[in-house]
Amino acid sequence: MNASVSLTQVLSDANLLQAWYKVKSNQGCAGTDGVTLGDFERNLFSKLALIKDEVVYETYRPWPLLRVYVPKKNGGLRPLSIPTVRDRVLHTAVSLVITPLFEAEFEECSFAYRQGRSVQMAVEQVERLRDQGLVWVVDADIKSYFDEIDHNRLLLEVAKLVHDEAILSLIKQWLKAAVRDGKRTEYLKRGVPQGSPVSPLLANLYLDKLDEAMLGENYRLIRFSDDFIVLCKSRKQAEKGLKFTEQVLESLKLRISSEKTGITTFDQGFRFLGVDFVRSLALKAVYPDVELTPVKFDTLAFVPPCSSRDLNGPAQQEKIPEQTAVTAMADAFSQAGIAPDDFPDIEPPELLTGDESEPEAGAAAGVDHDPLLRTLYLFKPGTVLGKESERFVIRRSGKVLQKVLSIKVDQIMIFGNIQITTQAMQFCIAEKIPIFLLSGKGKFYGIIDAFDTDPVLLHRDQFNRASDVDFCLGLAKELIHGKINNSLVLLRRQSRRQSSSELSKSVTGMTSILQKMKSAQTLDELRGYEGFAARSYFQGIASVLDGDWRFSGRKKHPPADPVNALLSYGYTLLYYNIYSLARARGLNPHVGFLHSIRPGHPALISGYLE
Repeated sequence: MNASVSLTQVLSDANLLQAWYKVKSNQGCAGTDGVTLGDFERNLFSKLALIKDEVVYETYRPWPLLRVYVPKKNGGLRPLSIPTVRDRVLHTAVSLVITPLFEAEFEECSFAYRQGRSVQMAVEQVERLRDQGLVWVVDADIKSYFDEIDHNRLLLEVAKLVHDEAILSLIKQWLKAAVRDGKRTEYLKRGVPQGSPVSPLLANLYLDKLDEAMLGENYRLIRFSDDFIVLCKSRKQAEKGLKFTEQVLESLKLRISSEKTGITTFDQGFRFLGVDFVRSLALKAVYPDVELTPVKFDTLAFVPPCSSRDLNGPAQQEKIPEQTAVTAMADAFSQAGIAPDDFPDIEPPELLTGDESEPEAGAAAGVDHDPLLRTLYLFKPGTVLGKESERFVIRRSGKVLQKVLSIKVDQIMIFGNIQITTQAMQFCIAEKIPIFLLSGKGKFYGIIDAFDTDPVLLHRDQFNRASDVDFCLGLAKELIHGKINNSLVLLRRQSRRQSSSELSKSVTGMTSILQKMKSAQTLDELRGYEGFAARSYFQGIASVLDGDWRFSGRKKHPPADPVNALLSYGYTLLYYNIYSLARARGLNPHVGFLHSIRPGHPALISGYLE
């Protein structure tokens, strides 16, 4: 198979953001750097930009994994190795991109940690084969599977599917990461860390050779991660199947656990994936309550709250969910906050296109997460913004009006005569939350934020690109094309609601401009087309508005009517939201590609608003 994934796909804004929301939804614990999900979410885009820069400029190094211990259902403790939140985001970003390549190689007999597959499907397959007369069962167990995976062999298999050297380098780093266990540090020489979002994919790939070999010899294998059975028609066939299984696993540098492996039948009964199969019955297994084994914390790492479940509380008495496999990998990832469907098919949001179709009445937008930038607006004169603990406190005349969790604020916009306490200002600078200062009417005075040197390499590239005339022209064409095209969509939608010759004229004119601008040879020519399109757009809008609005076109200084006043106000808010977003992504707002660089002018921002 010709792999086509690249590091660019992994580090795209949409993919990194999707990876973050996946990590956040799993509610895992902090790693060895002590950074929690809440900590990471503050100035999220700056942190995602820093991950991207470190990988691109080859300065990225994973933090040591945090060794924690969780109780097993059958007693004892299982070690997990948990990456930091920052590393989990990158693990997930890689997994989202390479999963389709791996899925194309996996066999139908594999059911664990794959989109659209479940424990129930595996159980139903067991019942189907039983009903076909395959009543002899090889019930196998691989000894310490996840700790014994050979790195060199695994990387050879990964390299057959992933040809991008940069992605392969990341996976190599993760496999050989350091593990911090209390005061001790060790390095992984084999195995995959149980607790990493990329491990289920790698573990499945390593055993794909077993799947292929068994199916090639016409054995009926059903595998859920490292837990598998082979169904046969006779004892003789089952004995041959067990011997063949041992040979294949030996070639993979793995061993069968003789104590947990044997040949049985449905009449005798056996347990697989938390289900007891007895003759024609399949009954959900009942597990005894787990009794915690006393742990000496001077020799073991402290177990942080990896999820909302309290290891010492009543949650230990919870029943096993219907769709949860009782295997080492399933339990380990459950404790680490990683769900079986860790790699869902989620499409990034799309911009308006030339498609004129509209959503059906009542259709809701499929957004189930916070907005990209969460802004605290303060307008009322005499208001004081302070900070107490992890909250911003808004007061007026000594009375507390509202408290806002600081984690829910990405930027603050101050309009008019409003005070900010030193504590609040220092906190915002430390957490890279910009504070915009404007007059009561929206005139920009300045911004309070930290002097951030993290994206200096990105700034260097940005300046270099800004001096590349061909690059600037190409990028500006794409941006202006999208802007005009989106405006056309809105005008066409409006034209279906009411007829107007001026509206039709605007649509025709802007359509013509879209074609002509393709041949623009200079930025000045392109800016001219942009100006014509803007005038045509606002003339079309003016033709459908009621005359009482007194709107005849865009007039900025000063706004001459209510519509222009609203537009100017809206552009002001949008302007500084985009300014913050650019800063959060590490970009220099003053280095643009449509307008030339000049002192005091955020060319990157102003070029694409009107």
